[in-house]
Amino acid sequence: MESPQPQTKEQWVQEGNVHAAFHEYQQAIAAYEQALRLDPSYARAYHNRGAAYADLKDYQQAIADFDQALRLAPDSTATYYNRGTAYVDLNEYQQAIADFDQTLRLDPSNAHAYYNRGCVYDALNEYQQAIADFDQTLRLDPSSADAYYNRGNAHAALHECQQAIADFDQALRLDPSNAHIYHNRGAVYATLQDYQQALADFDQALALDPTHARAHYHRGRALQHLGRQAEAHHAFQQAESLGYEEAREVL
Repeated sequence: MESPQPQTKEQWVQEGNVHAAFHEYQQAIAAYEQALRLDPSYARAYHNRGAAYADLKDYQQAIADFDQALRLAPDSTATYYNRGTAYVDLNEYQQAIADFDQTLRLDPSNAHAYYNRGCVYDALNEYQQAIADFDQTLRLDPSSADAYYNRGNAHAALHECQQAIADFDQALRLDPSNAHIYHNRGAVYATLQDYQQALADFDQALALDPTHARAHYHRGRALQHLGRQAEAHHAFQQAESLGYEEAREVL
């Protein structure tokens, strides 16, 4: 027996939400449009349609819907946050920061907004600002492996090697199967000229992800420093076979 046809704007939005939950985004958009035919000033329908467009990677259309939602409901934390993430996907970082700023003015306990703003600052090479935001993220959500990992990367960029290693250690306690964390911790150990420890981390990264081209390359560099030239050459060959351009220069 088929479900009855939605009759109200709220029912159409709920219908859209069900489709969105099953990743049926075109059907979700159609349902939100039905809600907007009934009430063209229904901010929630604009917001949810924007979210569906974002899931389809149509970020410009998503932003247009979020804009309209905010004209109708200017204090919507979720809409500012989601518009900010759409701007991130378009690499429009200043607009993203402005939206995350507004999100945090409305909801100072929003760990996701701090985290995403920190990632934007990191992309802009504003590492101190990034670290401050990851600090806030971890104050609100101490179990965020991603925040530890990205704060570690920011410390590494500032040559704060011990702080970076401490963050990568904690990230690995929370996410022990993440090859990227092992690789980046290994790169910091290599910076400190602790090539044995670097090699151990690159080996672990490759045990988790044998296609990690940068780990093969940096493993080769560590092996060179340890005087193991034949093994280094093989590591560079592995990196080159995976498309890592820098490896070709040393073969």
